[in-house]
Amino acid sequence: MLTAGASLSVGAAKSPNAPAADRGLEVINERTVEAHLSFLASDVLEGREAGTRGGRTAAEYIRAVLKELGVAPFYADYLQEFEALGPVREKGGDFEVHPDSVAAYRLAASYRRLALQNVIGYVEGERKDEFTVIGAHYDHLGIDPLLVGDQIYNGADDNAAGVASLLQVAKAVQASGQKPLRSLIFAFWDGEEVNYLGSEYFVLNFGETGRIKAYINLDMISREGLLPTLYPQFAIPASTAENTAVGRQFHLAYTADYSPAAEALLHGIAERGLRIEPKPAVIEHGSRGSDYLAFSLRNVPVLWFFTGLHPDYHTPGDEVSGVDLDKLVEITKAVYLSLQSASPNRRCPPAP
Repeated sequence: MLTAGASLSVGAAKSPNAPAADRGLEVINERTVEAHLSFLASDVLEGREAGTRGGRTAAEYIRAVLKELGVAPFYADYLQEFEALGPVREKGGDFEVHPDSVAAYRLAASYRRLALQNVIGYVEGERKDEFTVIGAHYDHLGIDPLLVGDQIYNGADDNAAGVASLLQVAKAVQASGQKPLRSLIFAFWDGEEVNYLGSEYFVLNFGETGRIKAYINLDMISREGLLPTLYPQFAIPASTAENTAVGRQFHLAYTADYSPAAEALLHGIAERGLRIEPKPAVIEHGSRGSDYLAFSLRNVPVLWFFTGLHPDYHTPGDEVSGVDLDKLVEITKAVYLSLQSASPNRRCPPAP
């Protein structure tokens, strides 16, 4: 299902003879980002809760966009379908996708089941069997019929913005006309809000994870974060002189083994003159927070773009009206440049 205002074709860059990186950057624009965001965070999708009609509609939309862009499917018809099992509600506990946990639940008298699906696209690189995975979860919290007033958790920042950004990055890669050094996997995860289920299932079933050389995560990248309480390592003081431009800042969080590539990206952002201010932070090994967990636990270098928590986090107030579209577009450009810094033999290309 596509919205009438969304422009999905790759199209020609304004400067066909420009360097590949510039051709990619030229197609990242506010109009297309807003079209994707507005549909994914609309009431029609009912909060995109994992395993619901709204979630499946979001997956169909993402699949249609990837197909239109000419991004190949990594699995048959783009979808990686899977199930997650969990205990009866009264007992509490998380849904699980590990085969041992699933087998144990099947022996129980009763259990809960979620039918989920990741959407995975693929662009072959010069090093066909080495991969950079770049991912964003598309599920959110659905509907709470007991709420008085707005009952839909639209999840514009969390994480329709990340999905819209990743679709634009895929478009930019196609428009660049340059084959990436490593093969790129564009992953749209289901079940993140439940227990990081989609990313965990993908990694469990990928095979040799040593072939994944980097994971780039997009989760909550379009607001001004003011509540760092859950992730104090990403705190941005909002009242000091050096943080007067807090609205343009974002957390560039990474595991220690990603440090060289992160440094290259910082230079690339500065050289390109992007109107955002990255704040580097280190992700501790095994720390929870988003879909990067499945990769960091397997010692895959991780980079996470994140603008921080805010008062509308996990409330029905996380609407498109609260998104800073200009900031989202600038961060999307930085994400595109990060695909260059994630390659050991390439550096973020400087501005011409």
